[in-house]
Formats: sequence, structure tokens, C-alpha cells
Amino acid sequence: MYELAIIGAGAGGIQAAKEAIKNNLKTILIEESPLNFGGICLNKGCIPTKLYLQLTKHNRNLENIFLKKNQIVSSIRKEAFSYLDNKGIEIVWGKAQISDTHTIEIDKKKVVAENIIIATGSIPKRIIEPDERKIFFAEDIFNFSNLPTNILIVGGGSIGLELASFLNNLSKKVVVIEKEEQILPNFERKISQRLRMILEKNGTTIKTSTTLEEFNLEEFDVVFLAGGRIPNTGNLNLEKIGVKTDRSGRIETNEYMQTNISNVFACGDVTSHKMYAYVAEYQAHIILKNILGQKESINYEGISECVFSIPQIAKVGVDEDEAKRMNLTYQIIKTNFRRFSSSYVYQDEDGFIKLLTDSKGKIIGATIISKYACELISIFSIAIRNHLTIDKIKDCFFIHPTLSEIISSFLRD
Repeated sequence: MYELAIIGAGAGGIQAAKEAIKNNLKTILIEESPLNFGGICLNKGCIPTKLYLQLTKHNRNLENIFLKKNQIVSSIRKEAFSYLDNKGIEIVWGKAQISDTHTIEIDKKKVVAENIIIATGSIPKRIIEPDERKIFFAEDIFNFSNLPTNILIVGGGSIGLELASFLNNLSKKVVVIEKEEQILPNFERKISQRLRMILEKNGTTIKTSTTLEEFNLEEFDVVFLAGGRIPNTGNLNLEKIGVKTDRSGRIETNEYMQTNISNVFACGDVTSHKMYAYVAEYQAHIILKNILGQKESINYEGISECVFSIPQIAKVGVDEDEAKRMNLTYQIIKTNFRRFSSSYVYQDEDGFIKLLTDSKGKIIGATIISKYACELISIFSIAIRNHLTIDKIKDCFFIHPTLSEIISSFLRD
């Protein structure tokens, strides 16, 4: 019998395996195929997207970029596999189904474990059915070594805007449509509008309050569906052991990341709480603590959200729209980067930062637009997680000339 069985070798599953290594747990890690090792983030999401965003800044040969991406992803995948394999994690390939609270069937082979972690990630929402001739899921773009000129992206969330940004780098004619009234519906409206203006100035066409039915697809060479993702739980046989899920397939968990079955845990996209790799890894960390009897509840305070568009946009805590809905008392501190010399050094004059504080000066929210927003936002993740005031931040030393010094400089003004 194994002490731990992990279904899914994405960000959460791999982190759980690493935690198991540190605690000498006899562990088996199950993944459908070697090419899926590393999960959506490594193979079709975070890493390829950010590679394309970086590589297309200086190279417009998509075939070269495609080959470089494959080389880097393959290298990372091999390194992650070798680390776990060398440390004694048993890794097996196959489709897993849970047959009872301690037993998993992998292509007719049975595995028995004291504890089970479900970390099978997510799959794209099917807005319409892809035909794989003209209509594809957004993640399929990384299978293309060549792309036509006229491209429609369906979905103005993080996935759609990141795709639009690197396609714009490649001088493609890109139209993004979003059914909601604004792009990035989970961001403050004014900030979303600000980003939209910059993206449109840079050449991307954006249409909000618009559905796919309003378009003649014949006008486009290819259509990419970026309408979000749903938990990948449909084939696990969860109903057989009574694991509770909602209509979308999201696994319900308590503050210890346990399902309603005490020895069955879940982490990552299957729980639908912020579909980010770093959240999955944190959840896996908490799960292992609880498996080891070190009772610790999950704490999502200070989780940042980031979109790697060009420019990037990031937020943490509450924004002004949310603060109003919650009837919070708050103060606003904001500035444009162009007031500071470092913004010209790093060609980030369109940068913008907006902070919300409570009556005592404690930071309760931050939103940033910048070429480097996803780096800068972590300062405020730490601040919110540790209940810091603006006085604590402005008294810190930030190197000159850097973009981070804008934070201390404008707080001192």
C-alpha cells in the first residue's frame, strides 16, 4: 500500500510529490501520458505563453519560436521528471479512475493508498465545438509553426489578451471579442478601460458586449476560443465514492483541502479557486501538512492575479469596485509612472498604480498596469498578507533607477 497516491502531474501534483519526498512518504504519481507531465501550465499554458511573449519581441519567425518553445518545454519537463524519479517517486502513465476511497484503477491495474490527492487540472470551456480546421482552442496555438494574418480571439479574459499581445508582436491582425461589458471582467472597470485603450493603441481591435454569433467567421483565417476553463473531473468516477462536485465538476473542499471523503484531497484547477499554478502549489503544501497531522487551514489572503498582456496588468486584494460593493471605508492613492525618471529608462511611461488603504493606512488593495506589473504586484501581496501599512512600505529602500522605486517614491509624496 502507498501512503499517498496523486492523480495528475501538473503544478499541484508535482508540488505534492515534492512535499512527500521531504516527508519520506511512499508515493505514486499518476499521469495520463509523458507529454502531459507538467500539466497545462508547462505544456500549453503559462510557460509557452510567456515564452512567446518574450521571443516575439525580437523574432518574428514563428517556426523558430515554435522550435525554441518545444526545446525549452521539453527540457523543463525532463528535469522535473528526473528529479521526482531520482528521489523515489513512482511515476506511472495511464488513465486513472477511483474505484473506492482507497483504490485507484489505472488501465485495469489497481493501486491502493492511504490518502489520495486529485490534481487533474482543467480543460477549455466549449463555447462552440472546435473543428480543428478553422476553429481551435486557445491552447492549440502552440501547435502551429505558421499562422495566417487575420485572427479572431473569442474571450477577453487573461488567456485571450495574452494571445492577442504576442500575435500583435507578430504583426497579425487580431480581433478580440468579449461577451461582457468590459475585458477582464474581474478587474476594476476604470482600470480595464485604461488597459483597453493601450491595447487598441498598440493595434489590437477589441469588441465588448459581443458574441460569436454576431461575426461572419469567413472574414477570419483562424478562430481561437479563449472562453475560460472548467475542472477536469469528468472521467475520474468520483460519483462512485460520493465525492461532492458542483455542476461544472468543481470538487468541493473544506479549509484543509479535504473533500467530503476524509482521506481524499483536491488541489489546483479542479477546486476552481483561482486557476493559477502558484495557488495549486500552495494548496498542495497545505494538503501535505494535513496528511501529516499538522492541522493547517488554507489562507488565500494576498493572492495576486496577473495578466501577461502587453502591457501587463495585475491586482491583489480589493479594487475600488469591490470596495464599493462591500461598503468598505477606503482611501485611494494613485500615480502615473511617467512622473518618475525610471519609467523612461525602462520605456514604461504608460505605467499606472492604484492603492486602496483603510482608515489606518493599511494596504487593502493594489492594481498595476506596467510592462512589469506581474513582478511589482508581489510587493503588495506581501504587504496585504502581512497587514502592512503604507508607512512600512515607504520606509523601505528601493534601488534607483528601478520601477520598484516608484512605489516608495510616490508614497512619500
